[in-house]
Amino acid sequence: MVTHYIITNREVTSRKSSSYISVNEKEFMRMDGDEEARHNLRYGTVSFDPKKAKKLKDFKIQIIPEVEESTLIKYTDGATVSKAKFPSGQIFDELYKAGAKAKSREDILVFVHGFKSDLETAMQTLAELHKKYVEPEDSPICHIVLFTWPAKKHMLKYRSDAYDAAQSGFALARSMASLREYFREKLVKDKKPLCEQKIHLLCHSMGNRVLENMIAGLADIGMELHCLFGEIILVGSDIDYDALERPKPMYRLIDLGERIHVYFHNKDQALGVSEVTKNAFNRLGRWGAKNTLSLPDDIYQCDVTDIEDDKGLLHDVIHHWYYTNSDSVVSDITAVFWGRNSTFNF
Repeated sequence: MVTHYIITNREVTSRKSSSYISVNEKEFMRMDGDEEARHNLRYGTVSFDPKKAKKLKDFKIQIIPEVEESTLIKYTDGATVSKAKFPSGQIFDELYKAGAKAKSREDILVFVHGFKSDLETAMQTLAELHKKYVEPEDSPICHIVLFTWPAKKHMLKYRSDAYDAAQSGFALARSMASLREYFREKLVKDKKPLCEQKIHLLCHSMGNRVLENMIAGLADIGMELHCLFGEIILVGSDIDYDALERPKPMYRLIDLGERIHVYFHNKDQALGVSEVTKNAFNRLGRWGAKNTLSLPDDIYQCDVTDIEDDKGLLHDVIHHWYYTNSDSVVSDITAVFWGRNSTFNF
């Protein structure tokens, strides 16, 4: 069994029905994504056997219970402090301690999935990421943090998923703010050095719209953007191809990481449908950035149109999931995680 981590704004409730699965002793999570995105974030773990995990029943999702009202200390100025550690702090602590004990690179990969991903699909993607980026000995990735938002496994729900992606981005912004405060506390209050491990960010398809709205959300709460990530990888991005230009929010994305790599495929049929029927502008994940001269420094474009190992009939036609399905792209992204240059960069 292996264990990775989960952050979600999917519905978690004490109500039990056939549309939910148990995630702790008292709560259940909605499986089909047929809900509106919530602003409340929940944290937990996902355990599974990499050799057997195929269906949702093969994954054990454990969501940490929220802090009880009885543990809150209320002050006269209205502030509250918990005597218990908040769920986000528990997860951050586990990852920090794992990194601090590591004798070699044990990097963390934060992954944001895209459109048409119900809970089972999200878990299957997590298992695939483990297989491609954790199991190989030449990969620096040891831990995965999956952000799963309430996407639906239904092609006709694109508009609904687009709205939920935007709302989920604002929710994720609060998690990034919590991570920033955690780092600040370790450095200033606890006077502990940060471990040598890096945190990388990989966003696929409409997950890039989540990211776009996360950046806007960080601006809304007044958080200064500082380097939280090592490598930021944008794959099959279902956002406008001028999204990285000023004055759009993603222009500031480079402030959150050391480098950004934009992987795109001219024959990505999923994005072809998106730009013809759903959006007014070309997609970043199909054509790359509109104007490379307008990009901030340390943003690299990676054209994977000519890959010949996008295996399987579906992938060979659609070309949207090459970040796990193409060995050459997986190898290239792994090299980028090590800080090397992409062979697809032009």
